Amino acid sequence: MKALKLSFFEILLLFLKDATIKSPEALGLKSFSPDELIAHDYELAGEVDDYHFFEQLYNVTHKTSSVGVVFKRYFFKDQQVGSGFRVLKGVRLTSLLKEYISYSQHYPELIKPLTFYFFHDKKDGAVIFDDSLVVRFSHKNQRDGYQVETLESDYDEMGILNKAATNAIKYTMDFHIFERSRITLKKRHYSSAYRRLVKALEAKDKHV
Repeated sequence: MKALKLSFFEILLLFLKDATIKSPEALGLKSFSPDELIAHDYELAGEVDDYHFFEQLYNVTHKTSSVGVVFKRYFFKDQQVGSGFRVLKGVRLTSLLKEYISYSQHYPELIKPLTFYFFHDKKDGAVIFDDSLVVRFSHKNQRDGYQVETLESDYDEMGILNKAATNAIKYTMDFHIFERSRITLKKRHYSSAYRRLVKALEAKDKHV
């Protein structure tokens, strides 16, 4: 597995600033051309005469751990569209949000409105940054809390996908407003993962 110098949080910052990974050098590439991707052992998924992508597994750091991420570069026929990441287990949502909250105190231009969406059982959800960047997460067991699963963006170099990343969330999940009252949280029997997320967001509100 190839290692990147980027941490997972630095990948999030790149998406917040540029809505995608614009620099191939960040991934040790000269370009995002299909020939360059194939030369670096990227795997093709889909048909090259239709919508398809190339993907590669990398190691990145997160806090003191090493995390596996799959970088995906999307194409429509021979035209580049954008990029995204699938995250293997190891990035807790609350940890990522706390790091983002702390960092944005020093860089207020990165403070973005956050909106949350969930499926009805609250085991799977997504947070949308600034109505354009999507972080999907899921809750598999009590100990792990919400784990980040994907990092996706509406960025579309061709202008043909019509906000595909955010619309996929809005059309399949329910918009959610958090109930911050401890009494309400206790009565509703929310999971520990949900409660941890509420606490992380309370910290964000204090610094806005």
